[in-house]
Amino acid sequence: MALRHIKTFAKFGLVGASGAIVNVIIYTVCIHFEINYIVASIIGFLFAVTSNFYFNFKWTFKGKAVHKSVEVKYVKFFVISLINFCVNLIVLKLCVDYMFKHQIFSHIDFPLDIRYTKAVYLISQIVGILVATLLNFLGNALITFKDKKSER
Repeated sequence: MALRHIKTFAKFGLVGASGAIVNVIIYTVCIHFEINYIVASIIGFLFAVTSNFYFNFKWTFKGKAVHKSVEVKYVKFFVISLINFCVNLIVLKLCVDYMFKHQIFSHIDFPLDIRYTKAVYLISQIVGILVATLLNFLGNALITFKDKKSER
């Protein structure tokens, strides 16, 4: 039984990693065009959450919670992801503030100050994604894709 959960978590992690890549690419493009880092994070999240739902629905939790419609699953997945996105934003903000306040990475010779700023934003986003991943898995395994027989 535990092996099944580990396997499911591994699949969820792979899907999440692909979503994180989507998120970071969109986020980086937005930052490149000097879009506010919080707005950039929101845009990246919207692309990633839809991608993650599709692959989790088709692969990770395939055949789970068949008594629920795709729409119900998507709404639950989106709400859980949105809650965890808020966790991500809190971590993002704390990391950005901390790194700028304490000049983390200031010993690295960045050719331009703007590159330092972009590095801090990117590293902070990645940390936020990692923190929210476990909570996201638990919420979706226990709510979105929970089978009817295990709801009793």
